[in-house]
Amino acid sequence: MNFKFRLLPEVYVFTKSLDFNKNSFLFLNETNYSTSIIEKSKAIKFKTEYTFESRCIKLLSKTRLTDVGVSSKITSILASNSIPCNVISGYDNDYFFVPSNDGLKAFQILSSLS
Repeated sequence: MNFKFRLLPEVYVFTKSLDFNKNSFLFLNETNYSTSIIEKSKAIKFKTEYTFESRCIKLLSKTRLTDVGVSSKITSILASNSIPCNVISGYDNDYFFVPSNDGLKAFQILSSLS
């Protein structure tokens, strides 16, 4: 499969301090709390605690929820370059969150595979 990626321009952070999702880029309802992934500027504006300043690399290639190994292949490539990654897959899209300092490097590495 030939992958295409887009590096989103914003810096995102993970927070469990927000109980709403209207300002979230992505929102996960977990057992003990909710996780919101929001733009760092919004976290600062709302004065909420956050962690993991990250850049988001969006997989533009169409995949199916039943495809095997897509996330594994991408995260393995990042891991071999010492880049940590948090993956969130939705119905239509896969998102790869990497440390903000590694965002451009990760994007360039993944884009070179296309």
